[in-house]
Amino acid sequence: MLVRERQAGFMLGEVLLVLALLMIIGAHAVPQAAKFFRQTAVEYEAEKLLSTIRYCQNLSRTTADNAWGYGAKNPNKRDIYLQLSAEGNQIFAGEGDIIVSHNYLPQVNVVKVYQENGKNHYDDLVNLAFNANGQPKSLGKNMMTILIYYQGYPAEGQKIMISKGGRIRMERGNDEP
Repeated sequence: MLVRERQAGFMLGEVLLVLALLMIIGAHAVPQAAKFFRQTAVEYEAEKLLSTIRYCQNLSRTTADNAWGYGAKNPNKRDIYLQLSAEGNQIFAGEGDIIVSHNYLPQVNVVKVYQENGKNHYDDLVNLAFNANGQPKSLGKNMMTILIYYQGYPAEGQKIMISKGGRIRMERGNDEP
């Protein structure tokens, strides 16, 4: 009987040791897995948005002023433009026809970053249109910066920058909204 009690105690000790090791490994693995998920979600949305912006730019180039209209009688409504909002983005044409629509993954935020009085400001509703030559309309003097990040982790985000000349590039961001 004494041998069985020793074996039972030994077995309980082994189980507790294995559980302690699993908890230590899990404490390291779970945050790494969460970070991987966040980065993957942001990377996906950044690539998707970059592709959508370039698609909008190319549509504007190939369907210049008089060749496009989607039935628009007013020349001011012949533009193709991309609208970014908190939920997703859409490409509109003519009198408001939707060409492309995309909803962002949950917890992924997309904002326009701009400076005013030396401080960063953020806008989650942006309209972006391009001229027939591919240059953005009404961009002003500076480039437009769009930040894509997972809620609560802006330092892990990515930026899409659009210059006055119509060049579009992406880089990792570290601005905090």
